[in-house]
Amino acid sequence: MGLLTIENAKTIKGEKLGYLTGILYLAPASESGVMNVCQYASEGCKADCLFTAGRGVFESVHNARVKKTLALHADREAFVQQLRKDIASLVKTAKNKKLIPAIRLNGTSDLAWLGMQLSSEFPNVQFYDYTKLPKPYLRTKSNYHLTFSRSESNHLDVLDCLSHGINVAMVFDTKRGLSLPQSWNGYKVIDGDLHDLRFLDGYQSAVIGLRAKGKARKDSPKCGTGFVLASDLFTPISRRIS
Repeated sequence: MGLLTIENAKTIKGEKLGYLTGILYLAPASESGVMNVCQYASEGCKADCLFTAGRGVFESVHNARVKKTLALHADREAFVQQLRKDIASLVKTAKNKKLIPAIRLNGTSDLAWLGMQLSSEFPNVQFYDYTKLPKPYLRTKSNYHLTFSRSESNHLDVLDCLSHGINVAMVFDTKRGLSLPQSWNGYKVIDGDLHDLRFLDGYQSAVIGLRAKGKARKDSPKCGTGFVLASDLFTPISRRIS
């Protein structure tokens, strides 16, 4: 069973920038029924999870992600060994395509040990993840880039990360085709929907703005969970992207 997903909307954008990306998608939070792979997931995060966006809405994709999580829970070493094979295969494929390999092991999970272990074993491969685990600046490495993810309940961690140079991803109610706010509380906003290669952002205490997708599009900033932010609070007039 191959574990890494290569062909989807996120990876196609990366290929245009010269990267071949492999992403591991597990069943988020406790969806698998056997383990919680998102320790710090808030209620808003679980309600609006990207598990409900894109291909994640299809039952076959849902089942595949559950199957992978069950495999991890049943035999962690065998799972990691398969990941090693998949990463090595992706590196070879990237070389043949004259692309740069990149790996995201927490596409719909937040397992710090996974990214740290494999990035150590493949020091010449770029790894990256989003995380809600506090103090990500203590876990970054030259080939392992972390972006912190804001929720409705981790504001102090958001400020802590920004104060240490870590970029923070935030979900706005900005509609597709419209521009995101230019800033959030004085911090520059980078459009995170242009591509998924967050390591290209570096570390600049910036906000990575994401447009609400899946169930998150129905999470109103005024009466929802608080996970999605109202863009008009930061940019009064939305303008269409040219």
